[in-house]
Amino acid sequence: MNNEKPSFSSDELISQRVNHLLFINKLTRRKAAEDLGISHSAFNTKINGGSSWRADDMVSLTDRFGVSFDFLFGRQPIEFASPHEAEEEKENTSHASHEQ
Repeated sequence: MNNEKPSFSSDELISQRVNHLLFINKLTRRKAAEDLGISHSAFNTKINGGSSWRADDMVSLTDRFGVSFDFLFGRQPIEFASPHEAEEEKENTSHASHEQ
């Protein structure tokens, strides 16, 4: 039996993980790009493999989605990810609950 894992480049793997994070968080690429502080075009280019994910991109991804670098690089199962609110959304939710 062959136990070899499929080989992906690190960029492909990160893009797969980011797509999963978008799905479970019900985010569009446009909204995710906005949350990460990059243009929609640049985000799409990275997701589609046209340019590499930079270290600062990955830091932004870990902060925004509450995942680790190990998750992004496939060292943790994809099931480790769970929906994660952006800090701005948390603040809006907190303010709304205090106003009631």
